[in-house]
Amino acid sequence: MKAPIFLFLILFSFTANAATTILENDWDTTNGLGTGNNSAKTSSIADPTGSGRGNVGSVNIGDPAGTSPWGELRAPWPGSIDLPAGAIAGTDTFVMQADIYIPNDTTFDTADGPDRFNMIIRWNGINQQNNNKKWNWDSLAADTWHTLSLTGTIRETDAEGNPTISIVPILSFYDKTNNAVSGVAAYIDNVSISVTTSAIPEPSVGVLGILGSLLFLRRRRR
Repeated sequence: MKAPIFLFLILFSFTANAATTILENDWDTTNGLGTGNNSAKTSSIADPTGSGRGNVGSVNIGDPAGTSPWGELRAPWPGSIDLPAGAIAGTDTFVMQADIYIPNDTTFDTADGPDRFNMIIRWNGINQQNNNKKWNWDSLAADTWHTLSLTGTIRETDAEGNPTISIVPILSFYDKTNNAVSGVAAYIDNVSISVTTSAIPEPSVGVLGILGSLLFLRRRRR
């Protein structure tokens, strides 16, 4: 009996880590984000790009003008999302992803340097030592969808040395000169954030099949 149990434990230990989605927004049936702050208001509209996506988010960074250059989409107030059970900070990984479309007549501009799109993950809500990635808007070809992502390992501790237990995800539409007019800066779709949960291993179908076969053979030998 010891050999089958030992074999099962070995096979079980080699199963892939599960991935848990902790935020989604597709502007159709799943709405995990807020509508944005005053300098990046987002509304749901029928896909104007002809890509058959259903609804998408239309991002306006110029209404009201002059509020702030930092236009952001976050999770609903207070914007923090707890890590799921089984996610080990310092070991498990995250993927933040979004589809972005820059129309040819975007309200982004390049005055005094190009406006940009940012993905940001703050650990326990603290601004320091965050993970981030930036794309100047004019580095993305106009009138086509781009799937952008930020990946990495969940920080073991935040900037103050406390264990990481939550994140604040931010999608930032940065109007560098704070001069955008009202209109469409970008369209956004299929936002998601997922993390692995290595503390909760899941046996694969193959492992379950092998275990079943071992139990069947053991019963036949009786």
